[in-house]
Amino acid sequence: MAIAELRPFLEDARKNKYCLGCFNVFNIETLEGVVEAAINFNTPIVVAVYEPQFKFGDMEIFSGIVKDISNRVNVPVILHLDHAQEVSSIIRAIRCGFTSVMYDGPLGISFREKKDKTRNVVDIAHSVNVMVEAELGYIARVGENEEIAGENYADPDLAGEFVEYTGIDILAPAIGTIHGQQEGKATLNLDLLNEIRSKTNCFLSLHGGSGVERSIVEKAIGIGINKASVYTRISRTAIDRLKKVIGSESLDLSVLLNEVRNGFRESVEEMLGLFGSKNICSFDSNICNFCSSTKYCVKPLTGENQMGEKKDFRYSELIEKITEEIIKNYKEYR
Repeated sequence: MAIAELRPFLEDARKNKYCLGCFNVFNIETLEGVVEAAINFNTPIVVAVYEPQFKFGDMEIFSGIVKDISNRVNVPVILHLDHAQEVSSIIRAIRCGFTSVMYDGPLGISFREKKDKTRNVVDIAHSVNVMVEAELGYIARVGENEEIAGENYADPDLAGEFVEYTGIDILAPAIGTIHGQQEGKATLNLDLLNEIRSKTNCFLSLHGGSGVERSIVEKAIGIGINKASVYTRISRTAIDRLKKVIGSESLDLSVLLNEVRNGFRESVEEMLGLFGSKNICSFDSNICNFCSSTKYCVKPLTGENQMGEKKDFRYSELIEKITEEIIKNYKEYR
């Protein structure tokens, strides 16, 4: 099926108290590992490209690979831009067919400036039906002063104002996680999460999920987390697999790359089980009532979609919606 829209799956996740798994990918092996895990667990999947990873490859070429793989599988694949600081990256991602984007804005900007810049991004993205996620507070990274994580919690009194003013679809509040942290090291403020949930009506996203204990993740989902991002834990699993085969005398690069793929699949499957999304796309599931791609879902073996029709769907429409008017509007916002 085509690259899927994110909204119907977030709606179902909110209703049924699970969360969508969002996993960073940057080459074919990492992408295939994540998608294979989604197929094995019969679940929608969010594949995310992190803005700094643009330097490792061509986004236009890579997004084409994601589209091709998406067209070949019968689970929904959502393509998401992660932690963009530049509006130009947002425009580029939309032109490449991403169906959701996350905008952080430049580091150190004021709350007022962040609101204005984020609203401009929302205007651009919503004009072509692309969802927007934004961070409130600051989710620190390993290597920074980890006290920053506590000093920069999202302010619940500003959360409602930020969501209403900007019109964002998904809020990623800083509640104690740290990017790149090992499991069990993060201390989440669940009371703060609950307060933010009560003051906003948008979807909620957890970042820095690698450092959170399983039981805490489950509690956060119960409070209202609808989407969770994990990368470090998956990367470490792949690296551990590489270390086990690196000393082989007959070692070949293809073997190493296959271990990366297997490491990503193994770790993503573990996280999908934790997130509660396994078998969401089974054909007796309620997800089909919320999924705009239902008619394109193909049953194994029969080749029929949910309507009993033979269907050969091709990705085509989103990029055509990106017009010169959008680019013109963007230039005016600058």
